[in-house]
Formats: sequence, structure tokens, C-alpha cells
Amino acid sequence: MFNTQAIRPQVDAKCEDCIARQTGLCSAFDSEALLDFAHRSYRETYHQGAEIAAQGEVAERVGIVASGLVKVVVLTEGGDEYVLQILRAGHLIGDPDREVNGFSSEAATDTAICWMPRQTWHNFLQTHPQIFRGCLSALNRQFEELQLSVVKMRGRSTVQRLALWLIEQLPGALDGSTPQIRIVLTRRDLASLLDMTVETLCRALHQIEERGAIRLLAPDHLEVRDLGRLRRLAKYQNERIGAALAEPDPAPRLSQRETWSRGGKAPVSKLGCEGHAPGRTPDFATRGGQR
Repeated sequence: MFNTQAIRPQVDAKCEDCIARQTGLCSAFDSEALLDFAHRSYRETYHQGAEIAAQGEVAERVGIVASGLVKVVVLTEGGDEYVLQILRAGHLIGDPDREVNGFSSEAATDTAICWMPRQTWHNFLQTHPQIFRGCLSALNRQFEELQLSVVKMRGRSTVQRLALWLIEQLPGALDGSTPQIRIVLTRRDLASLLDMTVETLCRALHQIEERGAIRLLAPDHLEVRDLGRLRRLAKYQNERIGAALAEPDPAPRLSQRETWSRGGKAPVSKLGCEGHAPGRTPDFATRGGQR
């Protein structure tokens, strides 16, 4: 007579091919915690532009972005809307310790989020104390990204801010390469993120093209022609020096940037911002590839 024993799967089906496993919070989970997280959580999908959480409403749950981009938005008393941060795969959405949402969140692209009720999240962390340090490091890095984004905007012109943002979408680009970037954020969202109007964003994009740093292939697709020139336009060397001086100790790297797929060439549109098809809002956030 054979002794049989059920074999518990090491990875839940919804986590098996999830890109968030390698980045942010999920990268801090060991196999046991990851499986437990999958069992305790549920996944919801949102189309671009859908509201995920409203500022001032009761916060009943927290989640981890599984795919897509989420914009964190603050609404002023005067009705103005400002994009504070873009969350990506592996980022925490919602504050586990706040009963009311301090900000609004919307799907900047088609998005999937794994949710837990707030109390379930606390129970999950208590059940797996070994992951606490890794989670804390991941959350600290997410908060630092928000702080650094504010610092980077100071002392830079609109052209410099846009050029720096483009540089940051190509972390592994080498001098002499001609990487391409496909932008998936709407122009309105990108302009708000970089603290400028849509019209100013369009002018800055064309100024960067006129200076020979990039070439517009389509309203949402560009090629970097001269990476060194783009870095100079962004004051990128100053940024690297400042970052090095501000880093006291090497922090554990818990996240890796997405490898952007290479976009195919499209006919060049000299209209830039206005050159998209009627009824279509051009996407603007990024996927870049090198060739």
C-alpha cells in the first residue's frame, strides 16, 4: 500500500507568469509567502482612464500593481488635478494604515491589481515576519522615487525636464545606440507629471527634435538619434553627480526596470502632438527598445 501525500504547488497560477514577481514588493516574498499572498488576494482589471480609488473615500483595501501603470492624483479645493506619481508593476497602491484615501488613483493604462482587505494585509505580514524587512525596503524605494521626482523638477526648464524623463526610460542605453521609445501615457498625464501644460510639452518635444537629439516617428513613438546630446539637454551629468553624493550606502536593489519591447517604425508626423488620428488620444508613458 502506497503512502500518498498531496503536493502543494510552489506558485499559484496567477503569479506564475506575473512580471511583478521580479520587482517591488513581490520580489521580497519567499515561495511560501508568495503562495499565501496569491490565496488571500484577488485580482481586478481596469481599462485606461478608470477610477480605482477616490480621494477622501474610505480606504478598505490595499493592493499590488500586477501590470500596467497607475497614476496617483491629488485634487485641489479649486478643482485642479495634479499627477504626483506613476505606479508600475510591484508597487503598493493604498496605505495600509490610513482609513481614508489621501489621493485618488486612476488607471493610466490598462491595469491589473491584486487586492487584499486592509486587515487581511496586516494578518499576512504577521504570518510571514521574515519578509518584513524586504517589504520595508521596497516601500522605502517607492517613496524615494516620489521624493526624487520632485527634486528633479527643480532648477530645470521644460525642455530639460522632458529630456531627463526620456533618458530615464532607457536605463541601459549605450552611447552610439539609437533606442526607440513608445510612450503610453496620455499627453495630458505626462504634462501634469512633468509640471507643464500639454501645449508646452508639445513645444518641448519639438525643440528636442530640432536640436537633433530625437526623431519623432509618430505622435507616441520616437527614436533617440543622439543619446549624448539628449543627456546634455537634460543636465544628466549633474543629476548623476547629485545622486551619487546623496547615496550614503548601497541599498538592496529589489526591483528591475521592465524590458521594453521594440516598437516598429511608423511614418514620421511633423504634426507631433496634433498628428494623431481623430478620436484617438495619443498614449504617452513608455516602452523603449534598442536596435
